[in-house]
Amino acid sequence: MKIFNKIYNLKNKVPKEIILISDIHYASKKDMKYLNKLYLKLKELDPEYICIPGDLIDEAYIKDEDILIEWLERLSQISKVIYSLGNHENYVNKKKKQFGYNKNLLNKISNIKNLYLLDNNNVEIDNINFIGITIPMKYYLEKEVDDKELKDIFHKLKTKKRKYNILLCHSPIDICTSNYLKDSNIDLVLCGHMHGGILPRFLRKIFKNGGIISPKRKLFPRNSYGYIKICDTEVIISSGIMVIRQLRNLFVSEIVKIK
Repeated sequence: MKIFNKIYNLKNKVPKEIILISDIHYASKKDMKYLNKLYLKLKELDPEYICIPGDLIDEAYIKDEDILIEWLERLSQISKVIYSLGNHENYVNKKKKQFGYNKNLLNKISNIKNLYLLDNNNVEIDNINFIGITIPMKYYLEKEVDDKELKDIFHKLKTKKRKYNILLCHSPIDICTSNYLKDSNIDLVLCGHMHGGILPRFLRKIFKNGGIISPKRKLFPRNSYGYIKICDTEVIISSGIMVIRQLRNLFVSEIVKIK
């Protein structure tokens, strides 16, 4: 697995150095080879915060979960880890459309020292207000949905006018619009989910922020990776660590460094 470092120097000054990694999709101990490589990279970078906006796991009930817990404990010794939930945390059986969170596993993760699991709530650390939003499953599964439920969740977010507000939100598809972000006090949104639009890196100069296909199977989606700005909010979409398991060597895993 090749790991690519992408660095963003933001206009809205970030108080601390932050690493963004998304879509790790841990399934079993077979994935530990690339997780250990990722750990060594993060240890070398030595950031103040590591943000994981969802899809840490490939499905709700994974194999060898204690190995993942041990890896997260090592990760949280490097720096503070902020983690929010994606759609794969809610997959019990995707083909049969069976969904539900593994609360036992999530409780184990939330009890790790120096790790903060955010599920439609926030935590203030130093001078930063971290917010984690959990998007309802229907937004991942249906092409057209009434956005009332997501709006209700969004309006309950606890932003702080005198703090630097960072929102972790797994998917940029529904949240990254001016309807949500205008006058929100959110300075920075960190996303994943898009897997770079399944676009090989050498084509990025042609597609810019677009991709070939989205998780909703939409062709040529916009906002598949990289930096965009909406109103006064800066948004960074990570291409993720795991793209397609069988094509792991074709697509480069991405660590995003924000400073």
